[in-house]
Amino acid sequence: MVSMSSLAPIRWLSQAPQHTRGLRALQICIGLVLTFRVATEIPFASYLWGPQGVSDASVTGPLGAAVGGVFDALFATALGPYLVLLAVALAGFALIWGVSTRAACLIALAAFSALEFRMSALGDGGDNVIRIVLAYLVLTVPAGREARAGSLAAWFHNVGVVAIVAQVCVLYATSGLMKTYGEMWHQGTAMYYISQVEWISLPALRDAFKIPIVTTIATYVPMLFMVTFPIAIFSRLKVWYVAIGLSLHLGIAVMMGLLTFSTAMIGLELFLLNDTEYARLDGVLRAARVQLAQRWAAVRRSAPRPLATADRVVVSHPVAEAGHAR
Repeated sequence: MVSMSSLAPIRWLSQAPQHTRGLRALQICIGLVLTFRVATEIPFASYLWGPQGVSDASVTGPLGAAVGGVFDALFATALGPYLVLLAVALAGFALIWGVSTRAACLIALAAFSALEFRMSALGDGGDNVIRIVLAYLVLTVPAGREARAGSLAAWFHNVGVVAIVAQVCVLYATSGLMKTYGEMWHQGTAMYYISQVEWISLPALRDAFKIPIVTTIATYVPMLFMVTFPIAIFSRLKVWYVAIGLSLHLGIAVMMGLLTFSTAMIGLELFLLNDTEYARLDGVLRAARVQLAQRWAAVRRSAPRPLATADRVVVSHPVAEAGHAR
């Protein structure tokens, strides 16, 4: 006999589309990454991907003969790289504004993958994550549309949600476990060596990481966070772990300059919160806003009020009065 607990995952998948607000946050972050990449790389398009560029790798292997052949033909022309970048930019804008997001994910997946496979040296670690997530986002319900519970669209959407959550857990667990095998991470000195590399560190923070306690904390905290993440994300610590993850990737963006990687990971962190948790956070923010407004009003009421003209007291001066008497 099948127990009711064993049917819980099936019932969850058959519900209305989940993580809709987190999904929009993720789409916006990926859209920002795509448009940023286009804006910074389009001046060098011919040099990087053109027929006389530094890379002439074929993309028929990873993308297949049909799709890859189309991109190879485009890269063989002077205008082709710009057309591919234009496709990526349009897909990025569509994801930001929530317009035809499923089609945008398909276009971005093909065009962005073609650019990366032809010139893989440009990647910063976030590109692989973006490509995988774009494939899962194709399964989700497009922004602005609805799907009733139990429908095929809702099933596919929720399967995509589960796949993205699983991907984040695998990503953190793999990265954390790899760090546990590193000698510098064991010794608590890894962040010192990372912070001293000129091309991936902020000069203003290099001296801070020469302080032993700062380096030790900055080394052990990320490692412990990543190793325990797949368990904590399904516990009551979930919101706190998401907050730590957001702080971690903001720090990576500032200290190491990995803007696109950090933006993609911030989007994934925001995606992990479900709609109920977002509603709860909305309530907390509304209560905080009301309390702040009340305190501000109390401060204004207690502040000294300037005297009106009718309330002012005229103080006579003896010398002035004597002058008037004469």
